[in-house]
Amino acid sequence: MHDFTPHASGAPRQITATSPSDYFEVLTRAVFNAGLAWRVVHAHWPALSEAFAGFDPHVVAGYDEHDVDHLATDDRLIRSRGKLAAVPANARTFLDLAGEHGGFDRWLGTFDDHDGRERALSRRFRYIGEFGAYWSLYTLKVDVPAPRDWAESRGRDLPTHLRGPD
Repeated sequence: MHDFTPHASGAPRQITATSPSDYFEVLTRAVFNAGLAWRVVHAHWPALSEAFAGFDPHVVAGYDEHDVDHLATDDRLIRSRGKLAAVPANARTFLDLAGEHGGFDRWLGTFDDHDGRERALSRRFRYIGEFGAYWSLYTLKVDVPAPRDWAESRGRDLPTHLRGPD
């Protein structure tokens, strides 16, 4: 389980992914970060890691509706049924893409630019929007614009927890 607390500068932490679970943990974090304060997600992250088998996509891909129903009753988790259901669906998508391309990192490498990767993540994975895709790519050390540059290019403000000191 990785520490995703932003740096004092506001920049997201980055990780070196060494396993499918590393990639899938980042994607799952983006799912739960969507629309929620990062501190809320941070507080629930250990329980979410346990509930999703340490973010092993091979295990999580096997979760069914009964498993999601069970998770939705666990007080330790963020009990958004939509987000909980997105995780196994995303695990199946992740494994399909990794299998088709010889690894998730290789799938990410099939795009000519950041915008193409970002759009593909947003289209393929549930609950991962434009910012979630950017955050995931940045966190995974994929070549992306700096956070402030990315936000400015889209006419957006960075989330408060990523702004850091001026």
